[in-house]
Amino acid sequence: MMAAHGNADFTPTSHQRTSGSFADHEPGLWRAVITQALMDAASQSRKTEARRTREDALRWLLSDSPDFEAVCDNAGFDPSYVRRRAKEAMLRNFEWRLPNGKGWRTQGRLNNTIYHSAQH
Repeated sequence: MMAAHGNADFTPTSHQRTSGSFADHEPGLWRAVITQALMDAASQSRKTEARRTREDALRWLLSDSPDFEAVCDNAGFDPSYVRRRAKEAMLRNFEWRLPNGKGWRTQGRLNNTIYHSAQH
């Protein structure tokens, strides 16, 4: 794809986004990398390779390595947020859904209801 920038030989690089380009979809791909790491960390398989993959995933999710930081940045996430959420998931034994009434949507509705009730 050639771009009109006064130079007929100019071709956008991966760092220069154009409307509808592959770069528009990159955050979703990087989020998939994080999701796969979470799934690997949650694996209950007893196979040697799966256990090694689980340990690598946990180490990576809890790290502050440049690789982890870059993946989070490309996904549009704050690395400390991803680490915190991974730790919370670990504490729940990687149960992805919180118990009924404990999720952020319910908590938001409850807080909003409490806020509006206090105003009346």
